[in-house]
Amino acid sequence: MTTPARRLALAVTHWQATDPVLAALRAARARRDQADRDIRILLAYARELTTPRPYRLADLAEATGKSISGVRTGYAPADVDTARRIVHQISDAQAAAERTGDGSHDLRHPPR
Repeated sequence: MTTPARRLALAVTHWQATDPVLAALRAARARRDQADRDIRILLAYARELTTPRPYRLADLAEATGKSISGVRTGYAPADVDTARRIVHQISDAQAAAERTGDGSHDLRHPPR
């Protein structure tokens, strides 16, 4: 065979980049990874940021399909920070809507 190995590697890489099954698998993996991130952030919120008390571990375990110990270790401090930032963004948006009086974020006063 006289074809250089480098050229064969480029052909395989091109085929893999255009293969619809591999593309669908990459897309599914990206969706799964995003769902995992969302679950970690929601667990962090439910355990660390809710008042007057956190959600019960058993309830969160059932909802996520994890064990209780899996819920306990299912998020990191960075996830708590992300959840806190999201809560502040929502609070800021609601406060801005109340200041401007447009009421678009208040379900008690729907837009006319």
